[in-house]
Amino acid sequence: MPFIERVKEMTRLTNFFFSKILNNEVHNISGQTIGRLSDLILDFNQEKPTVMYMQIRDGRRKFYAAAEALNITKNEKERYNIEIKSETLLIKLPDENDIFLVRDFLDKQIVDINGRKVERVNDVRLGYINNNWLLLAVDIGTRGLLRRLGVEYTFIKLSGLINYQLRNKLIIWDNVQPLSTGTEKLKLLCPANRIETLHAADIADIIEELHNKNANVLFNSLNNQKAAEVFEEIETDVKVNLLKTMSDEKASDILEILPSDEIADILEEIDEDRAEKLLTKMDEDSQEEIRELMEYEKETVGSLMSKDFLTFLPDVTVEDILNWFQKNHTDEEESYNLYITNDRDNLLGIVSLFSIVTSDRSTKIYNIMTAQPKRLKDIDFIEDAIELMQKYNLISLPVLDENNCLVGVITLNDSIHELMKLRRIAL
Repeated sequence: MPFIERVKEMTRLTNFFFSKILNNEVHNISGQTIGRLSDLILDFNQEKPTVMYMQIRDGRRKFYAAAEALNITKNEKERYNIEIKSETLLIKLPDENDIFLVRDFLDKQIVDINGRKVERVNDVRLGYINNNWLLLAVDIGTRGLLRRLGVEYTFIKLSGLINYQLRNKLIIWDNVQPLSTGTEKLKLLCPANRIETLHAADIADIIEELHNKNANVLFNSLNNQKAAEVFEEIETDVKVNLLKTMSDEKASDILEILPSDEIADILEEIDEDRAEKLLTKMDEDSQEEIRELMEYEKETVGSLMSKDFLTFLPDVTVEDILNWFQKNHTDEEESYNLYITNDRDNLLGIVSLFSIVTSDRSTKIYNIMTAQPKRLKDIDFIEDAIELMQKYNLISLPVLDENNCLVGVITLNDSIHELMKLRRIAL
């Protein structure tokens, strides 16, 4: 039967899986075969990636035709046909910045924003909308891979014998964040615009799943504040790898946002010369704090304590403290407990933020503080800290030095996490 007559029996498609047409014959408007479809060039700068050109292979020769007149049909036997419905073929030469669907996107890593995990692109769903072919969804399922290999229906029949339904697993494009590819051409779209809306711990999980190169691309796309939040959540070995790829300026900018104890822990894991170089880029007060923390032996409270805490003299009033909070920005964790010291930094007591907001504004702090609170020495062991906090149901404890001066605060969460890490290293 002539080609033109066969087309009449076919249904025109407005959406389909790309693997269904890959390597199929391409026909011109007269029905002549001009080659086989070997790839598509997409514009990833659009809201949804848009097909711009087709790569057509004719023997060893390759040429590129505009996708404007691309027409896809199929018959009742699921045979797909590709036709260019135009009198002329708009030919282009490939550009070094072009992004190819097969070469640069299939089989590459993407981030599923909703699933908060890294996936692999097995196939894509294309759709015809407003006179353009667009990438609508990404197939990350086994069925997509089987479809690419040409054995989809064989496995569907086999799975039917065991009452298992082989389904497509699609992520709509709005929930996808593509990463760089092996060719370094496909980067994050609109640098992490959607990824940055995720919780730092979720982004950390994603980065830990990625290969080193893509982990670096994702991390470096974050703004410094978000990058610092994520950095705190990442496992130590991944932190070290990320630091290796960062410039000293970028690394110091991110580190300076972190608490001093976190910085000290990180710097102890990297090359001594690099650590010193990063330290010298920080302000003098931060340098001094971090160097002090780095001098403590591992497994001691001093090596883990935070230097970020709030202190007040005992004769200030509740109103004084509330006014201070209105004028100053503090981290939430710092504000749970306020530490009352004398002018020599000796610890006198602790008062909770709850006590502050529920007390009369004229009340002096020494009247509502808990005097002689549980405390630790900076040379005590982390196990001692955990035992004391568990015994008295505390989430944090003040840390004193040999002169009984308040030098830090240690939390139960940090203590348990650090002890588990040290035990894994010992094993």
